[in-house]
Amino acid sequence: MTYLVIARKWRPQTFEDVVGQPHVTRTIQNAIRLGRVAHAYLFTGARGVGKTSVARIFSKALNCEHGPGPVPCNECSNCREITQGNSVDVLEIDGASNRGIDNIRELRETVRYRPAKSRYKIYIIDEVHMLTTEAFNALLKTLEEPPEHVLFLFATTEPHKIPSTILSRCQRFDFRRISTQQTVDHLADIARREGAGLSEAVIYAVAREADGSMRDAQSLMEQLLAFSGDGLSDEEILDVLGVVDRRSVHRVAEAVLAGDVRTCVDVVSDLHRRGIDSRRFCQQLCDHFRNLLLVALGADGGGALDIPESEREMLKRSTAGTTAESLYLCFQMILKAEEEIRRSTLPKIALEMLLLRLTQLPRLETIDGVLDTLRRIEGRLGEGLPGAAAALQPAVRKPVARESAVAPQSPRPETRHPDEAREPAAPSPAAREPSRPAGPFVPEETAARWPAFLAQLRDRDPVLAAKLTGSRIVGASETGVEMEVLEVYQDTFKEPQALAKLTAAAAAYFGVELSWTLRGRSTMDERDDGQEAKRSRSQARRTIMEHPVVLQALEILGGELLEVKVRKPDRKNQSRDGTDPGASAPLE
Repeated sequence: MTYLVIARKWRPQTFEDVVGQPHVTRTIQNAIRLGRVAHAYLFTGARGVGKTSVARIFSKALNCEHGPGPVPCNECSNCREITQGNSVDVLEIDGASNRGIDNIRELRETVRYRPAKSRYKIYIIDEVHMLTTEAFNALLKTLEEPPEHVLFLFATTEPHKIPSTILSRCQRFDFRRISTQQTVDHLADIARREGAGLSEAVIYAVAREADGSMRDAQSLMEQLLAFSGDGLSDEEILDVLGVVDRRSVHRVAEAVLAGDVRTCVDVVSDLHRRGIDSRRFCQQLCDHFRNLLLVALGADGGGALDIPESEREMLKRSTAGTTAESLYLCFQMILKAEEEIRRSTLPKIALEMLLLRLTQLPRLETIDGVLDTLRRIEGRLGEGLPGAAAALQPAVRKPVARESAVAPQSPRPETRHPDEAREPAAPSPAAREPSRPAGPFVPEETAARWPAFLAQLRDRDPVLAAKLTGSRIVGASETGVEMEVLEVYQDTFKEPQALAKLTAAAAAYFGVELSWTLRGRSTMDERDDGQEAKRSRSQARRTIMEHPVVLQALEILGGELLEVKVRKPDRKNQSRDGTDPGASAPLE
């Protein structure tokens, strides 16, 4: 007898032997048992998941000499002929080779004849989606009302190509991909029956490479049995097969998390030498980081991971030194790069660049971790810098006119980066003493002294100074001032709290409490006011950068100040006494 490959030798012969399709086999067995067998069935699913095998078992169950029954005997002449593929009453037709209308017309002519020796005349059409539109149309009437002794079994991997008129005349069964664990168990059973000693790691590698297809797994198993006869090690067997071994995936993942560039380059070179597809390796690496993320989040139970227990323990050790945020960022980058590697003309270099980028990623912290760090900063500032901890929270500033004492200057933080060489920090805006009036208030000099007042106000209250950008004095008296402001800020100074702050600041500078008459100004001198706005932003940024609280936060967090934003007043959050707790805070 000629040698049979594993895929044919260990092909399922009963419904119980079918792996991973209980929803299909149970339904068909019940239909046979209850006598509710339809005249047309459509089996869909990926390659190698058992569609044709189930069709043959179904045919044996119906035409068995001891049946029909849910379990064929596999001993009678009908069962043996169907198993061997030479039954005159069970015709297997290749849809790719017999796809024309003439073939279907021939089929229609033979349908009318009764089976030679069996109960049913069964037509198994594989890859039925390859039939032409004309062929499908010619089959419609026969498929809808076939003779009582005829049964159609269609199998396809692409059901979307089948016309809806055909689909509506069939009972459809969608075959699932076979899980990795079920494939591993089945391959281990075959290896035991064949007397082959294969390690669990090799069988898992083959099952992953099969990607849910039992026939692909059995074909790789066939090669394994041939190669292992020479006493090869696991690494040599996988090298010969061209299968991505998990050891390389684990090495790269550990190197990425540790920032080890040299190991990543070495592994990619080794994969290229062995002829491993870079895209396939990227897919395996993506799956590995997915498993790492599940373990880090504690969602690895309930069959979410199809991996051996030894690898599960290794994943737990790998996640101990990283965070879920970092793992998710790596996963996203690998997932995006997989498509780039597939399209690239230099996949090896593309994979190397991906791994190099991953090794240079910063370590991300969780939100809870950042909050804990900020609490520690607040505690340290509260101990070493009087009043600095309170500066981290929004505070309501008192009007300047009521301040009688100079706020204490915050000391320079002693801890600093060894490479940093900064000038001595300037005192914070809150700690600067307001300028005293240079002399008695002269109304005629108000317009001339107004730019100096704005310059002094930028150090004390940058937000208020920004709102006064482009303003000018158009008239003054002993008790009042007439001022023009930009129209966008006119409504702002109609609010009591904003006007009170302006009055207090002017009183501290001019030495007299003034009343204000405001007029809107639609345009402004772009040259002068543009330069004034630039100076205002530059001064605000310099003041914030030199603030000891900011320096302490940047030093502890290891961060960098990229942008300074002015907080807009929020009327909803104003306190009951009319003050705006966020109006005086220059940072968000």
